[in-house]
Amino acid sequence: MENLLAQRCKASVTLKKVKSTGKKKLQVTWKKAEGADGYQIQYSTNAKFKNGKTKKISQSKASVKLTGLKSGKKYYVRIRAYYKNGSSVSFGKYSKTKSIKVK
Repeated sequence: MENLLAQRCKASVTLKKVKSTGKKKLQVTWKKAEGADGYQIQYSTNAKFKNGKTKKISQSKASVKLTGLKSGKKYYVRIRAYYKNGSSVSFGKYSKTKSIKVK
């Protein structure tokens, strides 16, 4: 069972698109990872994600809107899948980082 979980965690999520949809808003779209129980999106104005924020997303979604951002700032976004095994949670690798300037 643990070996199966380790194999699932190696699959990374593909970040498809990050789009500024309006003032202080971003739309993030990704390709789902097989067998994932959910996703974590991390976003920050710092390329190394210092002082960044993390948002937990349910397994059924493949896109999300991030609101309350700072207008005119460049944001960096990445995503990873998580997998539940009883009471423990394992995380996959982060996707490649995409950046965008918020309207």
